[in-house]
Amino acid sequence: MEDYCDMDICFRKFDFKNELKVQRELFKECFPETIDTPKISNMHYLWKFQSKDTKNPSSEFVAYIDNEILGYYAAIPYYYRFKSDTLKVAMVCDVMTGIKARGKGVFTKLGVYSTLKLATEGFDISTGFPIRNAVLPGHLKAGWEKSIKLPLYGRFINSRSFLRNIKLGLMTPFLNLLICLFNNMMSLMFKRQNKLLNTFYTTSDNLDDLNRLSDFYKQWANDIPISLIKDEGFLKWRLGAPKSHYHIITLEENGHIIGILIAREIEKMGVSCMGILDLAILKNYYQYSGMLIKEIINVSKKTRNELLLIMLSKTWYKKYKLIFNGFLKTPYRFYFITKLFSGKISKDDATNEENWHLTWIDSDDL
Repeated sequence: MEDYCDMDICFRKFDFKNELKVQRELFKECFPETIDTPKISNMHYLWKFQSKDTKNPSSEFVAYIDNEILGYYAAIPYYYRFKSDTLKVAMVCDVMTGIKARGKGVFTKLGVYSTLKLATEGFDISTGFPIRNAVLPGHLKAGWEKSIKLPLYGRFINSRSFLRNIKLGLMTPFLNLLICLFNNMMSLMFKRQNKLLNTFYTTSDNLDDLNRLSDFYKQWANDIPISLIKDEGFLKWRLGAPKSHYHIITLEENGHIIGILIAREIEKMGVSCMGILDLAILKNYYQYSGMLIKEIINVSKKTRNELLLIMLSKTWYKKYKLIFNGFLKTPYRFYFITKLFSGKISKDDATNEENWHLTWIDSDDL
């Protein structure tokens, strides 16, 4: 199965039927924060890389030395609408090199090999969402472009765990009082916004009718130059991760969806959070984002989540007026990186922040 060797490092396609156990161990070594979570299970791997499209499965590659797998590189096919055409996108994720491979150039060489292979598989562009600064140099050496900064924005619902973690637990009553006053003020403001609009809540456990969501996303895409195709098949897969549970809130006018917020419960640094997987609103209704935020806060209070988080570009942070919804920039940020394979999209288009509407749903996270 050997494809190519560079000195003592060799590269080839990954054989999940025979090598899954090794890949799972490497995953735990490289992402220890996932230990004791569903992400380390075989079931999660099979959902993520083998269930989205059996006719067009994920692309997976490995680096090995002396027949020992020390690196792994994967891409899931995503599809975007662009200028009345469709872009086939390799959404790269789970890039990892084991401890034994570090310092030998394996990360960069595996990136070069894997993206060259992706270019031969009909992809127009590859995308990635690294958050660790340490991996960026390796990606850039492999020909990636650091295209767009995606800050992580947060809004407190309760400060208890956060202050306890930074040894300021005694401040909790005071800060929680300020948070409560702010949330009440926001609730009153958005209560008066538009009496013709209503919000509706459901979960991925009870979501039988994906058609309405898909129809909304088709309309929403008309205002986004490069938009992820969130059809019924994609949504069924993306919201179907094993042991996952998504909260779905729609904003509607006369029975028509004009906005969607999808979120799930996560833990970050010991704080129970509600991560917003996607926030999408039709162009003439951006100012009503607060109605969706208000409802996810109500859900978060019931589930005892203390912090709302969203990954979003500065462009959409401003358009959705999230600063007026209490969201502030955290010290953390993702980078949206790209590598072009075909002439279907130019570098200028691919690196223009205004062209994209990127949230966690565009990645493999959450």
